[in-house]
Amino acid sequence: MERRRKSHTELARRIVELLRVEGAEPGTKVAEQRLADSFGVSRTPIRAALRLLTETGILSYAPRQGYSLARPLDSASADAPGLPASEEDQLFQAILRDRFANRLGDTLSVNDLMQRYGTARTTVMHVVARMSEDGLLERGHGQHWRFGPAPDSLSAMEESARFRELIEPAALREPGFLPDAALFSDIRRRHQALLTDDILQTEMRAWIDAGADFHDALAACCANRFLARAIRQQTRLRRLSTYHGGANRRRMRDAFHEHLAILDAVEAGDTDHAADLMLRHIRAAQDQRPRVSNRGVPPIARPIRR
Repeated sequence: MERRRKSHTELARRIVELLRVEGAEPGTKVAEQRLADSFGVSRTPIRAALRLLTETGILSYAPRQGYSLARPLDSASADAPGLPASEEDQLFQAILRDRFANRLGDTLSVNDLMQRYGTARTTVMHVVARMSEDGLLERGHGQHWRFGPAPDSLSAMEESARFRELIEPAALREPGFLPDAALFSDIRRRHQALLTDDILQTEMRAWIDAGADFHDALAACCANRFLARAIRQQTRLRRLSTYHGGANRRRMRDAFHEHLAILDAVEAGDTDHAADLMLRHIRAAQDQRPRVSNRGVPPIARPIRR
C-alpha cells in the first residue's frame, strides 16, 4: 500500500511545474515511471494526476502513445489553472496556515475542526488521518489529537537541524547505501533547470519540492529502513512548514549547488565526503534560516505565490 500518499491535485500541480521548468513544449511525452521516480510515489497516484491534467486540457492522451503536453506552459501555468482544490486539500491547508500562524492550540478534536471550519465530519476525519500519516498529528486522549513536533519555532528548527545532522550524514555512510542512477539523474536535471531560471519569477513551490525530493532520494537509497523513515518524515515536515512559513530565496540557490556537489560525491563513490558535505549543508541552512519569533510565521519571509 502506498504509504506516502499525496493529493492527486497537488501531484498534478507538481507535474505541471516540472514540465514548465524543463521547458517542455506541446507534444512532449510525459512518462508515468519517470514521474513516479521523481516524486517518490507509485504509478497509481501518478496516473490519477495525469488523468486530471488531461481533463483540464493541459495534457492529451492517445492509446498506445500515452500522455503528452497539449499546450504551451508559461510562468502563469505554474498554478495549473483549471485544477480544483478539493475540500480536503483546502481544509488541510487552512489547518496548517492557522497552526503556523499560532491561531490553533496544541490539541484539537474532530468536533473542534468541524465547528471552526464548517466542514463535514467525513472530510475532517480524512484530513486528520492524512495529517497523522504525515507526522503532523498524534493521537491524544479520547477524541483529541495533538500536534506533533514540527519546525515551526526557533527552538524546534534548531532541534530538527541537530537531529538531521545525526541521521542524514549517517544514511550516506550506512553499509549497503546504493545510489539510484536514474533517480539521481532526474534530481540533477530538475536542479539544473531551476538554477537556470529566475528564482524571483519562478513558483517557489518548485524549488521547495525539488529540494525536498533530493533529500527523499538519498533516503530511498539508504539500506537502513529506520534512518530512511526518519529522514522522510523530517523532509515532509520541513516541506510543509516552508510552504507556510516562507523560504529564504537567496539561500535556495546555494542549497541547490550544495545538493549537486553531494550528488557528485555519491556518484564518484565517496560517500564519506558526501556525508561531510551533507553536514555542512544542514549547518549552512540553519545559519541562514529566516528570522522567527518564538513560534509562528517568519516575519521577513516572502509569502509563496499560489
